[in-house]
Amino acid sequence: MRLLKNSALNLSLCALLLTGCTDPAQTQPLLTVSQGELEHRISAEGELFAVNSVSINAPQNTRGPRFIAELAPEYSSIAPGDLVIRFDATQLERSRRDAGNSLAAVLSDQQFKGTQQAAELANIGLDQRLVQQEFAFADRFSIDDIQIRSRLEILDSLQNKEFLGEKQAYLNWQQQSFAARSQGELDLLQLQKGQQQSLLEQAETGLSALEIRAPHSGILLYDSNWRGEKPEVGRMVFPGEKLGSIPDLSLQHLKLQIIEQEAVGLAVEQPVSFRLTAQPEQVLQGKIVSVGQVAQSRERRDPRRYIEVIVAPDSQQSFFLPGAKVRADILANRLTQVLTVPLQAVFSDEQGQYVWKQQGTSLTRQDVSLGAKSLTHAEITAGLKAGDRISLLAPEN
Repeated sequence: MRLLKNSALNLSLCALLLTGCTDPAQTQPLLTVSQGELEHRISAEGELFAVNSVSINAPQNTRGPRFIAELAPEYSSIAPGDLVIRFDATQLERSRRDAGNSLAAVLSDQQFKGTQQAAELANIGLDQRLVQQEFAFADRFSIDDIQIRSRLEILDSLQNKEFLGEKQAYLNWQQQSFAARSQGELDLLQLQKGQQQSLLEQAETGLSALEIRAPHSGILLYDSNWRGEKPEVGRMVFPGEKLGSIPDLSLQHLKLQIIEQEAVGLAVEQPVSFRLTAQPEQVLQGKIVSVGQVAQSRERRDPRRYIEVIVAPDSQQSFFLPGAKVRADILANRLTQVLTVPLQAVFSDEQGQYVWKQQGTSLTRQDVSLGAKSLTHAEITAGLKAGDRISLLAPEN
């Protein structure tokens, strides 16, 4: 029994020794490099949108919010001239009435002030003429001979002339002061008149723009506000607020969102195949017409950034509708008869990119140059040849 235990122990030790002496290149997962096809396809999701679309906005030439009184149903087909939205006129009529009353009051004040100023100016003119007459009379009949008049009478006459001169100067100053003051009052009334006229014109302009009508045929789409609410009767809207759009259904494109890390090699004119989610059995074709230059976040809680790609279908279909969801497949690149290796077999450090190549019974570092890439493979332009064997993992792994 003891002999059997010793034999088992010896066998275990031999197995451990043999395992430790096994060639590392034989225990690593190896791949033979060969020529083949490198195809880079990118999957994306998006939706259809109308290239030509007319926005529906609340009129901007009004003060304050407005209320919807009538609107056409969403997704309804409309023809040129059809009513889309009608706004309530109660507030605008009240504004026009108030502005008209205020303007009439200002005109009345302006007329009263003009009459009052004319009367006051006439009184000043009468006083000036009276002083001039008194001054001329005093100057004409002034006698300075002490043999005819006493000294007190002469002094009194001189004081009377001096008083008349001062009074005339005062009246001249009063006339100039009145002119400046009256002009300021008239300017203020004119400013108030302009303000009320502007309010009246705004109200009349708003009353003339109570209706929004379709400029061309299409389908009616409404936009949601920040609370997710779409326009409805009684809702308050603000000047210039976008309420919806009327897309032109004759020309529609695809708007795709692609994760920034996957949007490698995208370019204009690349072929795209896509399916509508509502009709997955039909495969349609198109081409890229534009690729976004800046990646943007789509949702606040989503850390990923997306590149926007616009695709033009090869043909317009009758079942195309703006907002319809699509799934697309983009052929970004296709190369034939090139050396390709999996990306997991390519490593990099500060010296460059390399692979672990089998040399006899060991693995050695081999620097390589990469060309085109897909999501899983890369083209080898230098450093390897067909038939070479490389490791899919680093030796330490």
